[in-house]
Amino acid sequence: MAATLDRTTATAAPAAESLLVTADDRLAEDVTRLAAAAGHPLRRVDHALDAEPIWQTAPLVLVGPDLAPECIALDFPTREHLILCTTMAWLGADSTDASMLWPLAIQMRAGSVIALPGADDWLLDLFTRTALDTEPAPVLATVAGHGGAGASTLALAAATGAARAGRRTVLIDLDHTGGGIDAAAGLAAQPGWRWPSLTGGTGLLEPERLLDGLPRRGGLHLVGPDPRNPADIPADAFDQVLRAARLAADLVVVDLPRARTDAGVRAATAARSIAVAIGPGDRSWEAARSVTAAYGLYNPHLGVVLRGDARPRPAGVTWDGPLEAHWTEPPVWGALPTDRRLPALLRQGRVPRGRLARGIHDLTAELSRERPRRDLALAGRTGAAR
Repeated sequence: MAATLDRTTATAAPAAESLLVTADDRLAEDVTRLAAAAGHPLRRVDHALDAEPIWQTAPLVLVGPDLAPECIALDFPTREHLILCTTMAWLGADSTDASMLWPLAIQMRAGSVIALPGADDWLLDLFTRTALDTEPAPVLATVAGHGGAGASTLALAAATGAARAGRRTVLIDLDHTGGGIDAAAGLAAQPGWRWPSLTGGTGLLEPERLLDGLPRRGGLHLVGPDPRNPADIPADAFDQVLRAARLAADLVVVDLPRARTDAGVRAATAARSIAVAIGPGDRSWEAARSVTAAYGLYNPHLGVVLRGDARPRPAGVTWDGPLEAHWTEPPVWGALPTDRRLPALLRQGRVPRGRLARGIHDLTAELSRERPRRDLALAGRTGAAR
């Protein structure tokens, strides 16, 4: 049963005040608005000398370009999380290019240069993580290389195994062509928020409130479609849900659609890795090429998981990639053998004992690890830290 989503401003445990150093009222208004939305206390000073008492103790320090020269002249100590922050209006004609501020940032020893409102989401996320004193959970993504490859089963098995190991896990279903992961998880009859009710709210989605409102069993929380009201998922709505899930959970698993969507691209970009499920047969590898090429454009951390009796790519089957990239064949990260017990156990929130359970655990660990450059499917491309 779908529920109506009620969003509220995020609240957080008391945190030390961050510091904003600027006499620019427009910049101060923008930064203060984002800090308030994240529930993070912020102190503004409009003279550089007034920043000295909390310069080193504030979790974050944001300095406007109007007072940056004064901060440099005062030779404040080097510190982490120092941000040179301005507005696009201040940048003027070329409002998308903040590079003119980098010489100033280097003198001030700032680690980041941002311009609002273009960097609103980035700063909001930073304020929220600072208020909650947490780092965002890693995102793992699965996608079927072809019909019937079992990517949804792979996603559910990884999420269930992680939840049973004590990790708060959010499983997000973006593949509406399947039967619905909530049915496979045995949660179809459980009330809670589903797509599209999660797309209709306004304002910030509070992380803990999201988890409390989702269908769940133990540590597994599920975001799936309402079968009575299927709808496309707007990318911005997905971003809100993913952001809240990453702040509240220990692991997020996303089942991607084979046909690329805007929300799917956002998920692929955020993922630490993308596992392409491939079943037995030469045609399975041939069918998977287009899926792999499509998502490989957005995330180089991509590999293959063999399902059932599938084997590594047979001789004679070519592997093509995006023309604009130096493409190499994705590595095989593991296998998930066929087990007739698995669907029934997953509906009960369980995984088989023994070799298959160890295989699911090892596969989840493999998908979760950060990968050195030599493992990347797209040679010569460097992905963002995940």
